[in-house]
Amino acid sequence: MTHETIVAVYDTVAHADAAVRELEVANVPSNAISRHSGASGATGTGEVRLAHEQGFWASLFGGEPDHDTSIYDRSVEAGASVVTVKVPETDVERVTAILERHSPIDIDEQAAAYSTATGATTTTTTTTTATAPGVGARAQETAVRKDGGESIELAEEQLNVGKRLVNRGTTRIRRFVVETPVEEAVTLHSERVSIQRRPLAAGTAVPDGSFTDRTIEVTETDEEAVVAKTVRVKEEVIISKEANERVETVRDTVRREDVEITRDGKASETTSTTDPRFPAGRPPI
Repeated sequence: MTHETIVAVYDTVAHADAAVRELEVANVPSNAISRHSGASGATGTGEVRLAHEQGFWASLFGGEPDHDTSIYDRSVEAGASVVTVKVPETDVERVTAILERHSPIDIDEQAAAYSTATGATTTTTTTTTATAPGVGARAQETAVRKDGGESIELAEEQLNVGKRLVNRGTTRIRRFVVETPVEEAVTLHSERVSIQRRPLAAGTAVPDGSFTDRTIEVTETDEEAVVAKTVRVKEEVIISKEANERVETVRDTVRREDVEITRDGKASETTSTTDPRFPAGRPPI
């Protein structure tokens, strides 16, 4: 995986400290973060006092810088702190955004200020892709070709659209019991013993077995309502999902790097690497 070095210069130690703390909170490895300062005396954790030895900026940018590094030197001598972060290409935008939130120095404005103060004309040419003032997102190298010329690599973003599953809500189906009062009329039969006594006509014959004990038993009955319940399936609830597809147009912006060519101080021209006149991708210079 390709790693890139991001450089940010802060005019105060407090801004540099705040940037480093947020990088650590964002789970950027501590060994990928470096702080450089030109101040004398003790330095904080992870901070290295900047030694102005030859080749320091070359080691920082991963090669011999193709721009004037005296601006960095003068900023550091004035008390600025340099924060460098080495991250994979996939984390460049996230780390750059964190560094930008803590007010890095605008190197171009700083160079103009130094030029005005000294009365000199300073021309600063840089191949660093800057996403905001003071932060170099990628320190690109200028390659030396075999024929003695130089080449600058130009990057271009491509839009890659993927898909992810998003939860738009949950449908819940809950079964529960509802009790409803019901009533039904039923006819019940009952039997009761009725006893009547009536006189008989004179001269009625006396039956045999008179003057003996006798017992007659008659049963009385009642019908009672008996309730029983039966269960039957009334209906069913069918649960299913309906799938459909739609076409959605995704709109965004992509960046690309270009070159500006100036010949003998004349008006500059910008030549696009996608110019249809140059199908090889690089216009002749």
